[in-house]
Amino acid sequence: MYSPFHYQISEYDCVPTAITNAISFLFQRKEIPPMVIHHIYLYCLDTVGRDSRFGIGGTSKYAVRLVGNWLNSYRMKSFSVATQFLEKEQVTMKPGGQIESCLSEGGVVLCNTLLTPRDEHYLMVTAMDDTWIYCFDSYRRQSIRGMKGTVRLIDDGDGRSANLKIRRDWARQDQMKRFCLGPIQMRESLLIWRTS
Repeated sequence: MYSPFHYQISEYDCVPTAITNAISFLFQRKEIPPMVIHHIYLYCLDTVGRDSRFGIGGTSKYAVRLVGNWLNSYRMKSFSVATQFLEKEQVTMKPGGQIESCLSEGGVVLCNTLLTPRDEHYLMVTAMDDTWIYCFDSYRRQSIRGMKGTVRLIDDGDGRSANLKIRRDWARQDQMKRFCLGPIQMRESLLIWRTS
């Protein structure tokens, strides 16, 4: 049995939620070792905010890379993945790119996007066509204002489908705009494929 995707339980846990959702996308519940979930949360929420408050800044790109490296090396009989961390100019939505290739091979892509000029947010990309990028956004929303025709909520009736779609040409902008990949120097993404 496959588990439904989860939503964040705080304002800061988009990365561990996106990674656990990616594992749920690729594996049935009985195939996922508890050690995998343990290490995802062990490494994430590693930033320190004002007044030395741990996790207030969410998860750093170094922690995302560390989780990806750990997942890449952890092997069990029914659990094995390959991961690749992309950054800067490697993160592109261009046809034939690494992100499109990962999705076409049955993998999943975790993309860092902008919500505001100061706030970043990880989405789980599950599919892409010529016009749209289909994502599961772990931040539950009732509506998205000011993005008509560019970003749309989707009814995720079964709990395992995309609940958000973003126009591909919008997402790949290098501008500091909502639901864009943003400037080249701040882009990051984690690709995950099942190998067992």
